[in-house]
Amino acid sequence: MTVLAIIVGGGIGATLRYVLGLHLAPPTPPDFPWVTFTINMVGAFALGAVMTLLAAHRLRGPWGKPFLSTGLIGGFTTWSHFIVEADQLIGARRTGIGITYLVVSIVVGVIAAALGARLAESRVGRPTGGHA
Repeated sequence: MTVLAIIVGGGIGATLRYVLGLHLAPPTPPDFPWVTFTINMVGAFALGAVMTLLAAHRLRGPWGKPFLSTGLIGGFTTWSHFIVEADQLIGARRTGIGITYLVVSIVVGVIAAALGARLAESRVGRPTGGHA
């Protein structure tokens, strides 16, 4: 059942990413990959919140964590596309933008995850025993 929860969650997350990408992508791609960046930051925020809620035992059931974290949010976000975009920028001699994309994505992603966790904590209290 856990694998099925991941499959369903991943299918929903990947489909959501695809549809949002279609609607958010500008007709002419900008220098900075804003669509992937935005999707990954939303996913980092959501994962921070979800993991905090799971640690606080606010989301019950054996399939909640695999469905939400590995499946839905894992399918929604895209590490591989992020890396390929950075590589393509660097390969196209837009090294500054490529490196900026890498650094900003990681730093803002950590901040987004922390903000998601803090928001969840403000709603349910701090989890006992740390984060999930």
